[in-house]
Amino acid sequence: MEVIDLFRETGTLDELGLAGIANSFSDLFFPGMSTGQTRACYFLLIPWMFRELERQKVSSGKVWGKARSMELRLNRLLREDEGERGVFGRNSGDKLKRLASDVYWWGLGSWGICNFPGDKRAYFRSLNAFYRRRFRSEGTEEGSEGRGPPQANWHPNIPAPPLGFPDRNFSVALRRKDALYLKERIQARHPASLLAAVARREEPSDLKCDNPWQLADHLEIGGKLREQLRDAQRFAYCMRGAALVYNLILSETAKRDDWIKRHTGSLENWANDIDALGSGLTGWKPDGVWQVVRAQGRSLGYPTQIFVKRWIEMVSSRGPRAIANDPSARALVRDREVQLKGHRARVTNPRRLELWGGASGTWLMNYRWGATKRILKDIFSWMNTGDAGNA
Repeated sequence: MEVIDLFRETGTLDELGLAGIANSFSDLFFPGMSTGQTRACYFLLIPWMFRELERQKVSSGKVWGKARSMELRLNRLLREDEGERGVFGRNSGDKLKRLASDVYWWGLGSWGICNFPGDKRAYFRSLNAFYRRRFRSEGTEEGSEGRGPPQANWHPNIPAPPLGFPDRNFSVALRRKDALYLKERIQARHPASLLAAVARREEPSDLKCDNPWQLADHLEIGGKLREQLRDAQRFAYCMRGAALVYNLILSETAKRDDWIKRHTGSLENWANDIDALGSGLTGWKPDGVWQVVRAQGRSLGYPTQIFVKRWIEMVSSRGPRAIANDPSARALVRDREVQLKGHRARVTNPRRLELWGGASGTWLMNYRWGATKRILKDIFSWMNTGDAGNA
Protein backbone atom coordinates (compact mmCIF):
# COMPACT_ATOMS: atom_id res chain seq x y z
CA MET A 1 0.00 0.00 0.00
CA GLU A 2 2.91 2.36 0.65
CA VAL A 3 4.21 1.72 -2.87
CA ILE A 4 0.76 2.40 -4.30
CA ASP A 5 0.68 5.70 -2.40
CA LEU A 6 3.89 6.81 -4.08
CA PHE A 7 2.12 6.55 -7.42
CA ARG A 8 -1.13 8.11 -6.23
CA GLU A 9 0.60 11.23 -4.98
CA THR A 10 1.92 12.16 -8.42
CA GLY A 11 -0.74 10.67 -10.66
CA THR A 12 -2.74 7.55 -11.29
CA LEU A 13 0.48 6.17 -12.74
CA ASP A 14 3.88 7.82 -12.60
CA GLU A 15 4.32 7.79 -16.36
CA LEU A 16 7.63 9.65 -16.44
CA GLY A 17 9.24 8.34 -13.25
CA LEU A 18 9.05 11.53 -11.18
CA ALA A 19 7.24 10.22 -8.08
CA GLY A 20 10.44 9.88 -6.03
CA ILE A 21 11.30 13.54 -6.57
CA ALA A 22 7.77 14.73 -5.85
CA ASN A 23 7.55 12.69 -2.66
CA SER A 24 10.92 13.98 -1.48
CA PHE A 25 9.60 17.54 -1.59
CA SER A 26 6.37 16.38 0.04
CA ASP A 27 8.23 14.77 2.94
CA LEU A 28 10.40 17.86 3.35
CA PHE A 29 7.55 20.37 3.40
CA PHE A 30 4.79 18.36 5.05
CA PRO A 31 6.23 15.44 7.04
CA GLY A 32 3.68 12.89 8.20
CA MET A 33 1.14 13.88 5.57
CA SER A 34 -0.29 11.59 2.90
CA THR A 35 -2.93 12.14 0.26
CA GLY A 36 -5.29 9.63 1.88
CA GLN A 37 -5.58 11.56 5.14
CA THR A 38 -8.94 13.26 5.50
CA ARG A 39 -9.49 14.58 9.04
CA ALA A 40 -7.17 15.49 11.91
CA CYS A 41 -9.28 13.58 14.45
CA TYR A 42 -7.76 10.28 13.26
CA PHE A 43 -4.39 11.35 14.69
CA LEU A 44 -6.10 10.92 18.08
CA LEU A 45 -8.83 8.34 17.48
CA ILE A 46 -6.30 5.74 16.34
CA PRO A 47 -3.95 5.97 19.36
CA TRP A 48 -6.95 6.10 21.71
CA MET A 49 -8.26 2.92 20.12
CA PHE A 50 -4.98 1.02 20.30
CA ARG A 51 -4.26 2.14 23.86
CA GLU A 52 -7.68 0.81 24.83
CA LEU A 53 -6.86 -2.54 23.21
CA GLU A 54 -3.55 -2.60 25.08
CA ARG A 55 -5.39 -1.84 28.32
CA GLN A 56 -7.57 -4.88 27.63
CA LYS A 57 -4.41 -6.90 26.88
CA VAL A 58 -5.79 -8.14 23.59
CA SER A 59 -3.33 -10.76 22.33
CA SER A 60 -1.32 -10.61 19.14
CA GLY A 61 -3.43 -13.42 17.71
CA LYS A 62 -6.72 -11.60 18.28
CA VAL A 63 -5.83 -7.94 17.94
CA TRP A 64 -6.20 -7.74 14.16
CA GLY A 65 -9.87 -8.73 14.23
CA LYS A 66 -10.61 -6.74 17.39
CA ALA A 67 -8.93 -3.63 16.02
CA ARG A 68 -10.71 -3.82 12.68
CA SER A 69 -14.09 -4.32 14.34
CA MET A 70 -13.46 -1.43 16.72
CA GLU A 71 -12.27 0.91 14.01
CA LEU A 72 -15.22 0.15 11.74
CA ARG A 73 -17.55 0.83 14.67
CA LEU A 74 -15.87 4.17 15.37
CA ASN A 75 -16.33 5.17 11.75
CA ARG A 76 -19.93 3.99 11.81
CA LEU A 77 -20.69 6.13 14.85
CA LEU A 78 -19.05 9.14 13.22
CA ARG A 79 -21.15 8.67 10.09
CA GLU A 80 -24.38 8.14 12.00
CA ASP A 81 -23.93 11.11 14.30
CA GLU A 82 -22.83 13.69 11.77
CA GLY A 83 -22.40 12.25 8.30
CA GLU A 84 -19.21 14.30 8.13
CA ARG A 85 -17.10 14.50 5.00
CA GLY A 86 -13.77 12.79 5.36
CA VAL A 87 -15.01 9.97 7.59
CA PHE A 88 -13.58 6.65 6.43
CA GLY A 89 -16.16 4.27 5.00
CA ARG A 90 -18.58 7.05 4.12
CA ASN A 91 -19.32 5.30 0.83
CA SER A 92 -18.20 1.72 1.40
CA GLY A 93 -19.33 1.34 5.01
CA ASP A 94 -18.12 -1.82 6.76
CA LYS A 95 -16.77 -3.16 3.45
CA LEU A 96 -13.93 -0.66 3.77
CA LYS A 97 -10.70 -2.31 2.67
CA ARG A 98 -8.19 0.31 3.75
CA LEU A 99 -8.62 1.61 7.26
CA ALA A 100 -7.65 4.98 8.64
CA SER A 101 -5.06 3.27 10.83
CA ASP A 102 -3.31 2.08 7.66
CA VAL A 103 -3.34 5.55 6.13
CA TYR A 104 -2.24 7.43 9.26
CA TRP A 105 0.26 4.95 10.70
CA TRP A 106 3.33 6.50 9.12
CA GLY A 107 2.18 10.00 10.08
CA LEU A 108 1.63 8.95 13.68
CA GLY A 109 5.22 7.78 13.83
CA SER A 110 6.54 10.86 12.05
CA TRP A 111 4.85 13.17 14.57
CA GLY A 112 6.05 11.09 17.52
CA ILE A 113 2.53 10.09 18.57
CA CYS A 114 3.33 6.42 17.96
CA ASN A 115 6.64 5.27 19.43
CA PHE A 116 6.61 1.79 17.91
CA PRO A 117 9.28 1.72 15.18
CA GLY A 118 7.64 -0.74 12.77
CA ASP A 119 4.49 -1.00 10.69
CA LYS A 120 1.04 -1.89 12.00
CA ARG A 121 1.41 -5.63 11.44
CA ALA A 122 4.71 -5.66 13.30
CA TYR A 123 3.03 -3.73 16.12
CA PHE A 124 0.33 -6.39 16.34
CA ARG A 125 2.93 -9.16 16.45
CA SER A 126 4.84 -7.38 19.22
CA LEU A 127 1.98 -7.07 21.68
CA ASN A 128 2.36 -10.42 23.48
CA ALA A 129 6.03 -9.69 24.19
CA PHE A 130 5.11 -6.14 25.21
CA TYR A 131 2.60 -7.43 27.76
CA ARG A 132 5.17 -9.89 29.16
CA ARG A 133 7.80 -7.19 29.57
CA ARG A 134 5.29 -4.91 31.22
CA PHE A 135 4.19 -7.67 33.60
CA ARG A 136 7.78 -8.46 34.59
CA SER A 137 8.49 -4.81 35.26
CA GLU A 138 5.49 -4.36 37.59
CA GLY A 139 6.50 -4.26 41.21
CA THR A 140 10.21 -3.87 40.51
CA GLU A 141 12.17 -0.91 41.73
CA GLU A 142 12.67 1.85 39.23
CA GLY A 143 16.07 1.62 37.65
CA SER A 144 16.65 -2.05 38.42
CA GLU A 145 19.16 -3.32 35.92
CA GLY A 146 17.42 -5.02 33.02
CA ARG A 147 14.03 -4.77 34.73
CA GLY A 148 12.81 -1.33 33.69
CA PRO A 149 9.34 -0.95 32.19
CA PRO A 150 9.09 -1.43 28.43
CA GLN A 151 8.94 1.64 26.26
CA ALA A 152 5.36 2.71 25.75
CA ASN A 153 4.04 2.30 22.24
CA TRP A 154 2.34 5.68 22.40
CA HIS A 155 3.37 9.20 23.39
CA PRO A 156 2.69 9.71 27.12
CA ASN A 157 1.03 13.13 26.76
CA ILE A 158 -1.73 12.21 24.32
CA PRO A 159 -4.88 13.96 25.61
CA ALA A 160 -7.29 11.60 27.35
CA PRO A 161 -10.24 10.60 25.16
CA PRO A 162 -13.67 12.02 25.93
CA LEU A 163 -15.68 10.30 28.63
CA GLY A 164 -17.56 7.42 27.08
CA PHE A 165 -15.01 6.65 24.37
CA PRO A 166 -15.17 4.37 22.37
CA ASP A 167 -18.95 4.07 22.68
CA ARG A 168 -20.07 7.71 22.55
CA ASN A 169 -19.21 11.37 22.98
CA PHE A 170 -16.62 11.81 20.20
CA SER A 171 -16.74 13.45 16.77
CA VAL A 172 -14.49 14.71 13.98
CA ALA A 173 -14.24 18.11 15.69
CA LEU A 174 -11.15 18.65 17.81
CA ARG A 175 -11.23 19.97 21.34
CA ARG A 176 -8.90 22.85 22.11
CA LYS A 177 -6.48 20.58 23.98
CA ASP A 178 -6.48 18.14 21.06
CA ALA A 179 -5.59 20.86 18.57
CA LEU A 180 -2.86 22.24 20.82
CA TYR A 181 -1.41 18.77 21.28
CA LEU A 182 -1.21 18.12 17.52
CA LYS A 183 0.42 21.50 17.01
CA GLU A 184 2.92 20.71 19.75
CA ARG A 185 3.78 17.39 18.08
CA ILE A 186 4.40 19.09 14.74
CA GLN A 187 6.59 21.74 16.33
CA ALA A 188 8.51 19.23 18.44
CA ARG A 189 9.28 16.75 15.66
CA HIS A 190 9.54 18.95 12.57
CA PRO A 191 10.23 22.54 13.73
CA ALA A 192 11.98 23.62 10.51
CA SER A 193 9.29 22.30 8.14
CA LEU A 194 6.77 24.31 6.17
CA LEU A 195 4.07 22.37 8.02
CA ALA A 196 5.34 23.75 11.34
CA ALA A 197 5.56 27.29 9.96
CA VAL A 198 1.92 27.25 8.82
CA ALA A 199 0.75 25.63 12.06
CA ARG A 200 2.67 28.17 14.13
CA ARG A 201 0.92 31.12 12.44
CA GLU A 202 -2.58 29.76 12.99
CA GLU A 203 -3.76 31.90 10.10
CA PRO A 204 -6.72 30.34 8.24
CA SER A 205 -6.09 32.58 5.23
CA ASP A 206 -2.86 30.63 4.58
CA LEU A 207 -5.02 27.64 3.69
CA LYS A 208 -6.58 29.57 0.80
CA CYS A 209 -3.33 29.33 -1.15
CA ASP A 210 -3.61 26.94 -4.08
CA ASN A 211 0.05 25.89 -3.96
CA PRO A 212 2.62 25.76 -1.15
CA TRP A 213 5.14 28.09 -2.80
CA GLN A 214 2.62 30.92 -2.47
CA LEU A 215 3.42 30.86 1.25
CA ALA A 216 7.10 31.58 0.71
CA ASP A 217 6.96 35.37 0.89
CA HIS A 218 4.84 35.90 3.99
CA LEU A 219 5.78 33.05 6.28
CA GLU A 220 8.63 33.37 8.76
CA ILE A 221 10.83 30.71 7.20
CA GLY A 222 14.53 30.49 6.56
CA GLY A 223 16.14 31.33 3.26
CA LYS A 224 16.99 27.68 2.56
CA LEU A 225 13.38 26.54 2.86
CA ARG A 226 12.25 29.49 0.76
CA GLU A 227 14.66 28.51 -2.00
CA GLN A 228 13.53 24.88 -1.77
CA LEU A 229 9.97 26.08 -2.31
CA ARG A 230 11.11 27.98 -5.39
CA ASP A 231 12.86 24.85 -6.69
CA ALA A 232 9.69 22.84 -6.04
CA GLN A 233 7.65 25.42 -7.95
CA ARG A 234 9.99 25.45 -10.94
CA PHE A 235 10.16 21.67 -10.99
CA ALA A 236 6.37 21.28 -10.80
CA TYR A 237 5.69 23.73 -13.62
CA CYS A 238 8.48 22.53 -15.89
CA MET A 239 7.70 18.85 -15.59
CA ARG A 240 3.97 19.34 -16.02
CA GLY A 241 4.82 20.32 -19.59
CA ALA A 242 6.48 16.94 -20.14
CA ALA A 243 3.36 15.17 -18.86
CA LEU A 244 1.14 17.23 -21.15
CA VAL A 245 3.32 16.51 -24.19
CA TYR A 246 3.14 12.81 -23.30
CA ASN A 247 -0.65 13.00 -23.21
CA LEU A 248 -0.73 14.88 -26.51
CA ILE A 249 1.46 12.25 -28.19
CA LEU A 250 -0.86 9.48 -27.03
CA SER A 251 -3.96 11.42 -28.13
CA GLU A 252 -2.52 11.90 -31.60
CA THR A 253 -1.54 8.24 -31.83
CA ALA A 254 -5.07 7.25 -30.78
CA LYS A 255 -6.50 9.73 -33.34
CA ARG A 256 -8.84 11.25 -30.78
CA ASP A 257 -9.58 14.84 -31.78
CA ASP A 258 -11.31 15.63 -28.49
CA TRP A 259 -8.30 14.55 -26.47
CA ILE A 260 -5.94 16.40 -28.81
CA LYS A 261 -7.96 19.60 -28.37
CA ARG A 262 -7.99 19.23 -24.59
CA HIS A 263 -4.26 18.69 -24.21
CA THR A 264 -3.38 21.35 -26.78
CA GLY A 265 -5.37 23.83 -24.72
CA SER A 266 -3.67 22.67 -21.55
CA LEU A 267 -0.27 23.17 -23.15
CA GLU A 268 -1.22 26.73 -24.09
CA ASN A 269 -2.19 27.40 -20.48
CA TRP A 270 1.04 25.77 -19.33
CA ALA A 271 3.04 28.06 -21.61
CA ASN A 272 1.37 31.05 -19.97
CA ASP A 273 2.33 29.70 -16.55
CA ILE A 274 5.95 29.29 -17.64
CA ASP A 275 5.95 32.84 -19.00
CA ALA A 276 4.63 34.05 -15.66
CA LEU A 277 7.70 32.59 -13.95
CA GLY A 278 9.72 35.12 -15.92
CA SER A 279 13.37 35.31 -14.98
CA GLY A 280 12.78 32.67 -12.28
CA LEU A 281 13.49 29.99 -14.86
CA THR A 282 16.37 31.69 -16.63
CA GLY A 283 19.55 29.75 -15.99
CA TRP A 284 17.87 27.55 -13.40
CA LYS A 285 19.54 24.20 -12.80
CA PRO A 286 17.88 21.47 -10.70
CA ASP A 287 20.88 20.97 -8.41
CA GLY A 288 18.74 21.92 -5.41
CA VAL A 289 16.20 19.27 -6.45
CA TRP A 290 18.84 16.54 -6.28
CA GLN A 291 19.93 17.78 -2.85
CA VAL A 292 16.38 17.50 -1.50
CA VAL A 293 16.03 13.95 -2.84
CA ARG A 294 19.29 12.84 -1.26
CA ALA A 295 18.48 14.58 2.04
CA GLN A 296 15.21 12.64 2.22
CA GLY A 297 17.09 9.35 1.88
CA ARG A 298 15.97 8.48 -1.63
CA SER A 299 18.18 7.33 -4.44
CA LEU A 300 17.86 9.00 -7.80
CA GLY A 301 18.94 7.19 -10.93
CA TYR A 302 21.17 8.83 -13.48
CA PRO A 303 18.60 8.36 -16.30
CA THR A 304 16.02 10.33 -14.29
CA GLN A 305 18.46 13.17 -13.71
CA ILE A 306 19.36 13.28 -17.40
CA PHE A 307 15.71 13.31 -18.45
CA VAL A 308 14.81 16.15 -16.07
CA LYS A 309 17.89 18.23 -16.96
CA ARG A 310 17.36 17.87 -20.69
CA TRP A 311 13.69 18.74 -20.46
CA ILE A 312 14.39 21.85 -18.38
CA GLU A 313 17.08 22.93 -20.84
CA MET A 314 14.66 22.52 -23.75
CA VAL A 315 11.96 24.56 -22.03
CA SER A 316 14.46 27.31 -21.24
CA SER A 317 16.18 27.44 -24.62
CA ARG A 318 13.31 26.79 -27.04
CA GLY A 319 10.46 28.32 -25.13
CA PRO A 320 7.27 26.65 -23.87
CA ARG A 321 5.18 27.56 -26.93
CA ALA A 322 7.43 25.74 -29.37
CA ILE A 323 8.17 22.66 -27.33
CA ALA A 324 4.88 20.81 -27.92
CA ASN A 325 5.78 20.27 -31.57
CA ASP A 326 9.55 20.09 -31.14
CA PRO A 327 10.78 16.69 -32.45
CA SER A 328 13.59 16.48 -29.89
CA ALA A 329 11.26 17.22 -26.98
CA ARG A 330 8.76 14.65 -28.20
CA ALA A 331 11.50 12.05 -28.66
CA LEU A 332 12.77 12.73 -25.15
CA VAL A 333 9.32 12.06 -23.69
CA ARG A 334 8.67 8.98 -25.83
CA ASP A 335 12.06 7.49 -25.01
CA ARG A 336 11.53 8.12 -21.32
CA GLU A 337 8.37 6.01 -21.17
CA VAL A 338 10.00 3.23 -23.16
CA GLN A 339 13.00 3.37 -20.84
CA LEU A 340 10.73 2.97 -17.82
CA LYS A 341 8.22 0.43 -19.13
CA GLY A 342 9.82 -1.39 -22.02
CA HIS A 343 7.25 -3.27 -24.09
CA ARG A 344 4.46 -2.01 -21.79
CA ALA A 345 4.93 1.60 -22.88
CA ARG A 346 1.77 3.11 -24.34
CA VAL A 347 3.70 4.99 -26.99
CA THR A 348 4.70 1.69 -28.59
CA ASN A 349 2.07 -0.81 -27.39
CA PRO A 350 -1.31 -0.49 -29.18
CA ARG A 351 -3.10 -2.62 -26.60
CA ARG A 352 -1.89 -0.50 -23.71
CA LEU A 353 -2.91 2.61 -25.60
CA GLU A 354 -6.36 1.16 -26.23
CA LEU A 355 -6.89 0.84 -22.45
CA TRP A 356 -5.81 4.44 -21.80
CA GLY A 357 -8.51 6.80 -20.57
CA GLY A 358 -7.32 10.00 -22.23
CA ALA A 359 -5.34 11.66 -19.44
CA SER A 360 -2.53 10.61 -17.08
CA GLY A 361 -0.88 12.77 -14.43
CA THR A 362 -1.61 16.09 -16.12
CA TRP A 363 -2.24 18.17 -13.01
CA LEU A 364 0.29 20.37 -11.28
CA MET A 365 2.23 18.73 -8.45
CA ASN A 366 1.43 20.40 -5.12
CA TYR A 367 3.37 18.06 -2.81
CA ARG A 368 0.45 16.94 -0.59
CA TRP A 369 -0.62 20.52 0.10
CA GLY A 370 -4.26 19.54 -0.44
CA ALA A 371 -4.20 16.89 2.30
CA THR A 372 -2.20 19.21 4.56
CA LYS A 373 -4.81 21.94 4.23
CA ARG A 374 -7.55 19.52 5.28
CA ILE A 375 -5.68 18.52 8.42
CA LEU A 376 -4.64 22.07 9.37
CA LYS A 377 -8.18 23.35 8.82
CA ASP A 378 -9.35 20.96 11.55
CA ILE A 379 -6.52 22.01 13.85
CA PHE A 380 -7.28 25.70 13.32
CA SER A 381 -11.04 25.30 13.73
CA TRP A 382 -10.98 25.35 17.53
CA MET A 383 -10.16 29.08 17.39
CA ASN A 384 -13.71 29.81 16.24
CA THR A 385 -15.46 27.30 18.49
CA GLY A 386 -13.52 27.54 21.74
CA ASP A 387 -13.74 24.30 23.67
CA ALA A 388 -16.94 23.21 21.97
CA GLY A 389 -16.99 19.79 20.40
CA ASN A 390 -15.25 16.57 21.22
CA ALA A 391 -12.70 14.59 19.28
